[in-house]
Amino acid sequence: MQNSSGRGKTRALSFLSALCVLLLALSLVSASRAKAYRTQLLHTANQSLSQLCTELDTIRTSLQKSGYAQSGPMLTKLSAAVQNAAAGAKLTLSQLTTEENGAATLFRFLSQVGDYTAALSRRVQGGKPLTQKQKEGLRALSAYAASLCAAANEIRAGLDDDTVCFFAPAATLPHQKAAGRTDFDAVFLAAGEKLTDYPALPYDGPFSDRRQKQTAKATEALDEISPQTARSRAAKFLGCAEAELVRESDEDSALALYCFSKGGRTVGLTKRGGLLCYLTNAGFAGKSEISADAAVRAAQRFLSEIGYKNMREVGRSTYDGLCTVDFAYSEKGVTYDADRIRVSVSLDNAAVAAADARPFLMHHAARVLPQQTVSRKQAVGALADELDLLDYGAVLIARDDGTEALCHALHCRDKDGREVYVYADSGRPEETDIRLVTRDDDGVLAK
Repeated sequence: MQNSSGRGKTRALSFLSALCVLLLALSLVSASRAKAYRTQLLHTANQSLSQLCTELDTIRTSLQKSGYAQSGPMLTKLSAAVQNAAAGAKLTLSQLTTEENGAATLFRFLSQVGDYTAALSRRVQGGKPLTQKQKEGLRALSAYAASLCAAANEIRAGLDDDTVCFFAPAATLPHQKAAGRTDFDAVFLAAGEKLTDYPALPYDGPFSDRRQKQTAKATEALDEISPQTARSRAAKFLGCAEAELVRESDEDSALALYCFSKGGRTVGLTKRGGLLCYLTNAGFAGKSEISADAAVRAAQRFLSEIGYKNMREVGRSTYDGLCTVDFAYSEKGVTYDADRIRVSVSLDNAAVAAADARPFLMHHAARVLPQQTVSRKQAVGALADELDLLDYGAVLIARDDGTEALCHALHCRDKDGREVYVYADSGRPEETDIRLVTRDDDGVLAK
């Protein structure tokens, strides 16, 4: 019995020894893989930083050249270079960090710099020279691009000498912080802080400072409702009892919202006025039972019932059992292109599955229409010979500089049967926009 017990102990010890060896081997393999993964991450980060430096340098030199350009074609060429480099830099930056991690100012800079040079290019093409203030803006942006490029090079050097930590925030690695290592995202935050004093750019585009600070025009004169009133209205939208709703975090942006959910459905109501901003549904539509035309009528009824009147269909598409309809506000024969609402209707039961009224709420307000100096007859007469007029309308549409133009909306067909919308500015002898119409089984789209 003792010999048997001794042999059992020996086998157990042998087994434990083998297990330890196996675990050690697995640990070494895991450590080796982790090291290889970290090495690959560092290599990728270095490549991305190198690419970011290249793109920032292109922005810097192109901006500098733009300050000397006098002709429209040259400024257009330089503007295209800035826009392409800025788009590439944003993509590269998103692979390294995020706006939430402190790089919001950097992303804003890259959005504005391309937008700004494009606006200046259009100005020069229209026969207006750059002002001294605009040239100063170009020089300031060029200097900031140079400082950002220098910061990116410093980060690369920090990764190489291990003074910048790429893998975890320094706050979670006290021993590394004590050793003098700096968190990777913190370096980008510091670079972004250098941009806090760069000047407000004198233009009016989608990324301009004025647009970023814009308030919701449709609600600014309305009284704020209570959370309880919002809950009551949200329950009606979601077709449930108030007690079934979950209060989500409020949205406190340019369009302040109360947000509620039930199951996979959510609704956002404006704090001022309690108007529907959005409605979403995570569910799936069933088999199509109604036509797209019936879905459009259902969407129209829905908007009218919740207080959005005079909405005109301007496009539709069907996909995955849903018909999505774009509406624009229309009054006295004029369609207001910016005042849009999108509604998705399930083709199985005509129920509204989703809605988005944010563009309408941000832009809708009483306007004084611009004076017409170009008549309908003149606009039609200026059409390209390849186009034949099918229909006519009037549309208030946004120009590239952020202002709005009252346009002759000329619905045309070319010699090959393709449909085109030409928006001819009624205040200037030029086109504001041209959109190509696509008609197929999925709907009607103009882009």
